[in-house]
Amino acid sequence: MLFVGAVMAYPLLYLGYMALHTYRPLTSSEIEPAGLSNITALFTDSTVTNSLRVTLQFTVASVVIEVVVGTACAILLANVMLNLKGRFGRLFSRVVASAFIVPFAVPAIAGAYAWRMMLDAQFGPVNELLGTSTPWLVEHPLVSIIVIDAWKMMPFVLFVMLAAVMSIEPSQYEAAALDGAGSVRILFRITLPSILPVMLITGAFRAVDAFTKVFDTVFATTGGGPGDDTRVLPLVIWRTAFTHLDFGTASAQALLALVISLGFGGALLIVQRRNR
Repeated sequence: MLFVGAVMAYPLLYLGYMALHTYRPLTSSEIEPAGLSNITALFTDSTVTNSLRVTLQFTVASVVIEVVVGTACAILLANVMLNLKGRFGRLFSRVVASAFIVPFAVPAIAGAYAWRMMLDAQFGPVNELLGTSTPWLVEHPLVSIIVIDAWKMMPFVLFVMLAAVMSIEPSQYEAAALDGAGSVRILFRITLPSILPVMLITGAFRAVDAFTKVFDTVFATTGGGPGDDTRVLPLVIWRTAFTHLDFGTASAQALLALVISLGFGGALLIVQRRNR
């Protein structure tokens, strides 16, 4: 634990150090003190404020879709697994469950490029299926990356929620059936209340992950465009550091992302404590 803590602490301490200094290798090889100027500049930088807005919109929409669709699929898959009997039924349920994990197993860059081809205005199968010629990544860029990320990460939510559904005591369903409760009433009176704590924790965990790890999907599809419609904060940090070679400003931006992530993490801990 001490070794892992040291490995994690050094980059964080160095990040804080660089955020308080100016380092632009193209103009000077010296690391010069900058005080709080890099940090205070974040609050007046329109690029940063716009990227925060875009990243928060992406995070909220993506997590909501993942949790809602993932939970619905988990409940349906649990019903299939519980109702199918015999060797064929068990085999079929395992095949169906395995099919859901494919998007999560695909590397993010590979999945993003596949979706980029699928959403192509002229040759993409999505437009062919819909009978349109819409350039999705140009006209609806934010919606497109939200759908791509939800497709990629929904299986994670699905299998977490599937475990929660399968852990519900069967006697509760038997008692409800004896009382004459229908499937809809059982869903809203037993299933959803039982898995709600897990759903909230999973949603908070995915919010932390989505906010900080949206880089690869955006980089491979829209590149942050058109304009700044999909210029998320991780992409801004990367461009500031490795395109503009302004490591002091990039460190301050990364520090801001870290603080926001800690806020999501704090919310996760609060949810966990309330559900104990």
